[in-house]
Amino acid sequence: MSEDDRRCWDTRYAENALLMGSAPKPIVLAFDATLPRRGRALDIACGEGQFAIWLARRGLQVTAVDISGVALDKLRTLAAAEGLARRVNAVEADLDDGLPPLAAGLDLVTCIDFYSPPVIAQARELLAPGGMLLVQVLLQPAGGDSPHRAAPGEALAFAADLRLHFYREGVVGGRPLAQLLAQREPAADIAYDG
Repeated sequence: MSEDDRRCWDTRYAENALLMGSAPKPIVLAFDATLPRRGRALDIACGEGQFAIWLARRGLQVTAVDISGVALDKLRTLAAAEGLARRVNAVEADLDDGLPPLAAGLDLVTCIDFYSPPVIAQARELLAPGGMLLVQVLLQPAGGDSPHRAAPGEALAFAADLRLHFYREGVVGGRPLAQLLAQREPAADIAYDG
């Protein structure tokens, strides 16, 4: 993203109220029972941090990355108000340059309403054995060629070499979406017969 993109998002998030509401997206809530409640999580393009806060409440240590410093300031304020500041690390980064340096071994990687195959590929490499990947991206309209939307079937590649738990494409809540939940295979048990 360019500096113009950063300014655009900062302007959108400048209002005091949460632009995206206070709850995480429905896809997140649909997997409440499945998503981890401990460990480390990465929330890509976190915006104001509604999902990051929700994950921190569950007990996860969350790194939340976004280009908008204004949105991240809102996240930090929310985290502090809820006593979660030690569980949320808000990182300002231009994702067009890839992810900032992060340690591998993530138990959950989420990317909701942000489309970047290179970033998602990079994030997948950071998954721990048993780590989960939750993605929701907008789909291209017929004949579309937006660089910010996935072509039909394209998002399924995000789960390559992972165990696919859920995949759906279509109109969901009035929006053309691709959604998936996948998991890195846990490390195999090693029997020692010594």
